[in-house]
Amino acid sequence: MKKIKILSLALFALLMITSCVKDDEENTGNGARVVGFSRSFNSFIFTGADTEPYLINEKINLIGGANGTPSNEDIVISFSIDPSSTAIQGTDYTISGTSTILEAGSDFTQIPITVDPSVLPGNTPKTIVINLDGTNSDAAVISDDKKQITITIAKCESNLAGTYDLVVTRTDNNTTYNFPSEVITEIGIGQYVTSSTGPYGNGDLTSDGAPRDGFVFNDVCQSIQIEEQFLGDYYSNLVEGDSDSGFVTLDPVTGEVESITMYYSIRGFSSGTARRTFTAVYTKL
Repeated sequence: MKKIKILSLALFALLMITSCVKDDEENTGNGARVVGFSRSFNSFIFTGADTEPYLINEKINLIGGANGTPSNEDIVISFSIDPSSTAIQGTDYTISGTSTILEAGSDFTQIPITVDPSVLPGNTPKTIVINLDGTNSDAAVISDDKKQITITIAKCESNLAGTYDLVVTRTDNNTTYNFPSEVITEIGIGQYVTSSTGPYGNGDLTSDGAPRDGFVFNDVCQSIQIEEQFLGDYYSNLVEGDSDSGFVTLDPVTGEVESITMYYSIRGFSSGTARRTFTAVYTKL
C-alpha cells in the first residue's frame, strides 16, 4: 500500500528505536536521569463474580538521561494521591507508603496497589490519581508529561464484541472513510481491539508487517478509553484517545449496544499534519 510504504520509509530510522516516540522527546542525553510512569492512564474492570483483592503493579520507568544507563545508586521516588481521586484509600484500595525505590542497576520500579472489587458500586467508575512528586537525587528528575497517572477501577458489564458499520471522519480535513463490516473483538474484560485505525484497514497495515490494523480500547461502564499505543502495534506513529475518548449508546429498553463513538488521533507523521484527528462512529449490525 503506497501511503503506508511511504510512511514506513520516512520513519525507517524511528522504527529502529524501541522506546516510545513521546519518550524520545525527553532529554535522553548526558543530563539528569529522567523517570516517569509508563502510561498516563490505566483501567481495570471487574464483574460481580470478582470478590478477591486484586493487585495492580503500576510501573515507573527510567526514560532517559545519562545516555539511558541505569544509576549505580538507588533512586527514591516520592509519590502522593491527588485530591481529585474519587476512589477511597483504605476502602476501595490500599497502597503502602509514599515512595518507591528504583534500585541501582534497574531501569524500572513499581507502585503496588491492592483493589477490593467486592466494595465497588456497580456502573460507577472510580479513579486513583497518583502524582510523582520528586526524587532524592539531584541526578534524577521526574518527566513532566509522565508525572501523573489516572487509574480507573470499576465494576460493570461490557459486551461490545460484534460487527459494526463504521464511518470514520478525519476532522482536521473532513475526509470520510467507510468500513461496512468492522469487527470488534474482545481480548479481556472490558478490553477490545478494532479492525481498523483511521483510514487504515483491510490489511493496510498488516500487509506491511504490522500484527494488526486496529487499536486497543477499554470500555469503562460505557465510557471509552484509548491508551497511547503504536499504530498497528508496529509503526512509531502513536495512536491515542482524547481526554474524552468516546462513549457507548445503549438501547434504553433492551440495554443492547446501539453504537459506539470514539475520538482519537494519530501523530508522528514526517510531513503534512503532524497530528491527524478522527471521530469514529460504530453502528451495531
